[in-house]
Amino acid sequence: MQSKNKIFIGALAVVVAALFWSLDGIFLRPQLASLSPTLVVFLEHSLGFIILLPFLFIYKSELKKITKKQWGTIFWVALFGGALGTTFFTKALFLTGFVDVSVVILLQKFQPIFAILLSAIILRERFPAKFYIYTTLALIGGYFVTFKNPSSINFGSATTMMAIFSLLAAFSWGSSTTFGKYSLKNINYGLLSVLRFGFTIIIMLIPAIKYFSTLPSIESGVWRTLIIIVFTSGAVAMYLYYYGLKKIPASLATLCELAWPFSAVIFDYFFNHNILSATQIIGAIVLVIAVTLATRLNKTKIISGIVLTGNNNGEKTGARTANLDIGLAKNLAKGLYSCKVDLNGIFYRGLLYYGFNSLTNKDCLEIHILEFNGNIYGKKITASTERYLRFPKRFKNVEKLSEQIKKDLAQSFNE
Repeated sequence: MQSKNKIFIGALAVVVAALFWSLDGIFLRPQLASLSPTLVVFLEHSLGFIILLPFLFIYKSELKKITKKQWGTIFWVALFGGALGTTFFTKALFLTGFVDVSVVILLQKFQPIFAILLSAIILRERFPAKFYIYTTLALIGGYFVTFKNPSSINFGSATTMMAIFSLLAAFSWGSSTTFGKYSLKNINYGLLSVLRFGFTIIIMLIPAIKYFSTLPSIESGVWRTLIIIVFTSGAVAMYLYYYGLKKIPASLATLCELAWPFSAVIFDYFFNHNILSATQIIGAIVLVIAVTLATRLNKTKIISGIVLTGNNNGEKTGARTANLDIGLAKNLAKGLYSCKVDLNGIFYRGLLYYGFNSLTNKDCLEIHILEFNGNIYGKKITASTERYLRFPKRFKNVEKLSEQIKKDLAQSFNE
């Protein structure tokens, strides 16, 4: 029960943060159009830093635990998630002329795609073939979302520039999510939030200085909006998001974040009386579904079953494997994965392969357990996939297969 409550509270925190972000783009940030996007980002992070400052003193002992690599990722989160992402997003909103503001928010659904691609570049991962199909569908959906009349486009128009800045924001925030999860490993979410805001202020200080002369002329209503942003979509939403992210799986967080685009369309209608065209609605549906499916491909899959008696082909290739019923892999994309193996409560690293077996000329599901050489026939084994390493391959002879297995093992041991 406690675990379910923890997940519910975490999911609720992410949904509330998403609703705050939706209100920000649709209702609050348009009221700051008289300011430069650069100054907006600097001021909202400065005010947010003041609100979050107590966390720096409460958790100051944890600062010593932060490694150099984590300091680097926190800086990346501040640069891309705080400075660049928010600046691009604000610029995109201002370019809409506050018509179809929800389009900017819908295009943020590309964030998971960018996050997965960046993780792949850093970790040198490959993708199942379906990932490229879903990504292509997402791009098509994004095209129809962007342009109200997709058959008549002016690529030099404000709409095109809005789409470019929106996608730049999606990339920035997507990369921020990737590094943010790494930063959260042993850092309190409150401390991470205040560090992110603090670094963002430092980054934005130089480009914002030239606008400081305009500060005395900022109207009281604009200051009021900035303060509301801090207590909703700014510092508070960021705290709620990191709080929720630490309590729920990434796959559930992705679903909870769908509250952002869906509520944006509704809020845009009621606050600004804007409604999407039929092609934009269809594009939005395609975009959200395609990104959701692409994200699910990156989700951990659990395979659990009894080890079957094989043909001792592992002796020929130099890598013994545990053979499982191929029916267990019906929802798994074919290919080679790194995995974590649970054998009688003891965990090992391993390689899981699902696909064509060149020795038997048929599909197979097998697991090679690293640094293990025991007899496990008839025993239950559970494997949790981690990274997708490569596509299935066909080999003309045992020698070629053995060479590939050696490469796979070398890659796994070097991780």
